[in-house]
Amino acid sequence: MKHVSCIAALALVAGTAAIPMSAALADDNAKPPAATRYYPFLGFWRGHGQLSEPGKAPIALKLAMSCRKASMGWAVRCDLVAKNKQMTMTEADLMGVDSVTGTGHWYAVTNQGETHDHITQWTDPNDMKAHYSWMQDGKKMEENITFSFKDKNSMEFRSATTADGKDAGVFSGKVMR
Repeated sequence: MKHVSCIAALALVAGTAAIPMSAALADDNAKPPAATRYYPFLGFWRGHGQLSEPGKAPIALKLAMSCRKASMGWAVRCDLVAKNKQMTMTEADLMGVDSVTGTGHWYAVTNQGETHDHITQWTDPNDMKAHYSWMQDGKKMEENITFSFKDKNSMEFRSATTADGKDAGVFSGKVMR
């Protein structure tokens, strides 16, 4: 009997939680206006980039990035591959907007074990800035990234990382559709 009561309570909670969700899902044609700000990323991109650290020679990389809509258009999902003969870096990205706060998020996970939740801001329809900060080895780390869409088929980016305010590295590049 106790088992049945527990199942009934779970069903009641699940049913109550599903009411707002079912209302949100009722209109499959509703446009997610906040997520459309990330739609310029959609498509397949190729180009070249450069990874540099202070005191070291820059490393040239070939870039390939594929972006598509996710969560029925409420997000954009991208996969990036940056490589040369010596190395391959991969990154999985998910971009969306918190529907309660209106804050843009860009979640990035790399094959090097990095996991960042960047806060994004569009300064105009063609330019996005992203920021992430964390502590590493007792140092305050900050990553500031800019994306600039020069036209519908051209994008440039620059990711600058600092450690305690000092340059730690830059990853930049240009890609085309």
